[in-house]
Amino acid sequence: MGTMSDRQFKALVGLLDDEDPYVHQQVWSELLAMGEEGVKRLEAEWEFSQDTGMQSILENTIHRLQMQEVTTKLLAWRKGGGKSLLKGWFLVSKIQFPDLEFEFYRNEVNRLVNKVWLELEIGALPFDQIKVLNYIIFRKEKYRSNNKNPQQPVNNFLNYLIEQKKGNVISLSMLYMIIAQQLDLPVGGVLLPGYFILYYHDRKGPFYIDVYNGGKTFNRERLENYLKQVKVEPKPAYFKPTSNIYIILSLLRNLTLDFNRIGKKERAEDIKTLLEEIDINF
Repeated sequence: MGTMSDRQFKALVGLLDDEDPYVHQQVWSELLAMGEEGVKRLEAEWEFSQDTGMQSILENTIHRLQMQEVTTKLLAWRKGGGKSLLKGWFLVSKIQFPDLEFEFYRNEVNRLVNKVWLELEIGALPFDQIKVLNYIIFRKEKYRSNNKNPQQPVNNFLNYLIEQKKGNVISLSMLYMIIAQQLDLPVGGVLLPGYFILYYHDRKGPFYIDVYNGGKTFNRERLENYLKQVKVEPKPAYFKPTSNIYIILSLLRNLTLDFNRIGKKERAEDIKTLLEEIDINF
């Protein structure tokens, strides 16, 4: 199928407010088939439109198309086994920031990985490896917890963390985990009720890492005590790493809560719908 001419595209845009469900479905199918090109052309139409009513329709259509694209890509990522946590996180970030380029963030993560690698001694003991990671991430690069506004939705996004160097418990822990895994360190993520920690699989004795508190390490007994304090039943899932897929699903649930807290109900509903789509379709 050839590229749609400007005249054809303008005719299509003119049908966006048609009340006939069949016409609406046809227009939507055409725009979906155009992918990113359709979004760009709609944005151009929005810029040149003098009609505020049409601008509102265009904004809504652009947003719906962008959400559909993220949903489709996240579903494909999940069906593929969710191998790259960075890619899944990047796709979630495109919900709020649709113009992000993956290459930029992959390069930044690689830069951090190389910086840690240069400081790591061959055959370093697990706790020494973590000390180096903590030194580079928190001391040299100055990443930190956003203690002032931990429940702002932006804390969940990859680009915000990389650019502002501050995030919430899940975003900081994900970045730390991605760097550690690229260095072939046996580190995974553990989802606790309302919190997120990392698990280091050491044959001499596994231990945990609290990234949000500067990368402090602790043992299983301390984790058991913590669960008792917060009155949570110590399920097996709270002691072993979970999959990248569950981490991303948890990130999406966290986003719905954060958007609801600040009164952005429509945004929260968008993400709830996305969650249902990738669960039902999967």
